[in-house]
Amino acid sequence: MIKIYKHGHNGYLRRINYDGVVYNDLDTLRALQRNHVFSIPFETLDIHNQIPILLQINFLYQKVILDKRGGYCYELNILFHRLLTLCGFDVKMVAGRLHHGNNKFGRECEHMALLVELHGRKWLVDVGYGDFSLAPLAIMPGEIQSDGRNYYQIIDPVVVDGKSYLGVAKWNATKQDFRIDYIFTVTPRALSDFHAMNEYHQTSPESHFRRSLICTLPTNEGRISLINNKLVRTENGKRQVKVIQDEEHREEMLEQYFHMDMVYLP
Repeated sequence: MIKIYKHGHNGYLRRINYDGVVYNDLDTLRALQRNHVFSIPFETLDIHNQIPILLQINFLYQKVILDKRGGYCYELNILFHRLLTLCGFDVKMVAGRLHHGNNKFGRECEHMALLVELHGRKWLVDVGYGDFSLAPLAIMPGEIQSDGRNYYQIIDPVVVDGKSYLGVAKWNATKQDFRIDYIFTVTPRALSDFHAMNEYHQTSPESHFRRSLICTLPTNEGRISLINNKLVRTENGKRQVKVIQDEEHREEMLEQYFHMDMVYLP
C-alpha cells in the first residue's frame, strides 16, 4: 500500500479526481485508469495549431495536469506510465500499429500503450487511444472481456509483414464480429523509440492527426466528441450533432464540455 499525501504526484491524482489510497492491486489500477479517461480528454489541438509536442515529462505535466489540457497517445500514456511507476506498479511502455482498414496497419511505434504486470499476470493499459477500453485488459488471448460498456478480445497471433503481434479487438455490433483496433508486442520500449513517429504525426501530410482536429471524452451516458467543425454527443445510444460556427464557438464548446482552461490554449 502507498499512502498518497497532499504533495508530489497528488496533483495528478487530483486532476483525475482520485482521492483514495493507492494499493498495488487490480482494483486500484482499474480505478486509476477509469478516472483518467473520464477526466483527461484525448485531443489533438496542439497539432491543429502547429504547436510542437515534446515528449518530456515536465512539459507534459505542465500541459496536461497543471494547465488542464488533454493529449494524444504518447502524451497521455507517458504521463500515466509515470503515475503508475510512482504508485509502485510494474509498468512498461509498448508499441502498437493502428489498424487502418482493409487489413492494413500503420508503422512501428505509431501508437504507445502500457503493459502492467501484476501478481504474475500481464495487463494492457491504454489511456491514450480515444474510444477504447475503460479498464485494463488481461493478456489472455481468446478470452472475451468487458469494461462495462464494450467487449474486447486479445488475439494471438496476428501476423503482419512477416512479424507476429498480439491484436486488441473490440466487438462491433453492426458487423457482429470483433474488429482489431491495433496490434502490439509486449517488448518493452524506451521513450526515444517513439520520437520519430511523434514528429511524423505532427508534420506529415499523411498524418491523420494533421487532417482532423479531435477532442473526446467518455461520459456517464455515452461519449462526447469534438471532431473538426462538429460536436457529437452520444447518450444511451442516441447521437446528436451540433455544427460549430467558428473558432470562438469551438473554444466555448471546449470549455463547456471538456472543462479546459482556455487561458492556456493557443
